[in-house]
Amino acid sequence: MNHVDVDQLLEDYAWSHFKDIQSLRKTRLDDFKSLERDDCEFIIFRSKSTKLETHASRRLLMVDVLTPYETTHLQHNKKNLSWINEEPQYTEFVPVGAKPYTLFKSIYTNNTNRPQEYSFKTERTTESLCSIAREQGYTMGAEAELTLKTPCEIAELKAGFKHEMHFNTLNENCQTEILTWGVDSNVQVPPHYCTEASIVIEEMNYKGAYSVVTKLSGTVVISIRRRKDGALVLPIRVNIVEVFLSHLESPHCRKEVKQVVTIEQRKVVRLLSKGTCHFQFAMKQRIDLKEDPITMGKEIMID
Repeated sequence: MNHVDVDQLLEDYAWSHFKDIQSLRKTRLDDFKSLERDDCEFIIFRSKSTKLETHASRRLLMVDVLTPYETTHLQHNKKNLSWINEEPQYTEFVPVGAKPYTLFKSIYTNNTNRPQEYSFKTERTTESLCSIAREQGYTMGAEAELTLKTPCEIAELKAGFKHEMHFNTLNENCQTEILTWGVDSNVQVPPHYCTEASIVIEEMNYKGAYSVVTKLSGTVVISIRRRKDGALVLPIRVNIVEVFLSHLESPHCRKEVKQVVTIEQRKVVRLLSKGTCHFQFAMKQRIDLKEDPITMGKEIMID
């Protein structure tokens, strides 16, 4: 599973920028000249939340004291960083067969000499299941958001799925929706016969592959703070394209990153997420009746 950690790239860029400044005598930050990376926290101001995230602890923090610089950019960063998920593309998306299974069954026995009518009324539920297997994509620290719109083929069948499905972590790979099936009918049983009434559900399975492009553009703010006292070391405001270009042009850039990340006209970062998906759901129901002459020992019963 190949995923690019966007927060890690932002931190790497910020630390590299700090070390470049420290190498210039006239701009050296003397108060932090012996500072090591492990001594720092990286506060990333992102458009998707008013909270701040530190990569080191992989948890969301609320910083108690913000500098005027941080406060300004925390308030306005929504305007600066654009985050767009394009429509997902589905390929090789085909049904892989339908299979029936019995959802509920009742047995009625008529020991009299005349026909009898019985009420057959019940409600049962089924689960509509969407599961995915991610092959590549991106994360934002601990988050790995993936939004997939329900394919038209599935939506048209009214299988209970929502318009969009959201998967928020790498470990989240399945979503379910509940469908309720009901029957309210009468069953006619001939004299000295046993009738079995069953609700049979026809289950459909679709499998295929998905791909979705996420576009990033604009600026992001990263603050380096000293861990022991929270002192602001260096605030950096940078175009998100510059961060990714710097990494892609580095000799240390892994080929797996290049499979996920591309730059569009040096203005937009494109992140390609892809994998496979499987939809399983009940499509329709029917009532099956089976009649047999009664034998000694059979009595009226309902399972």
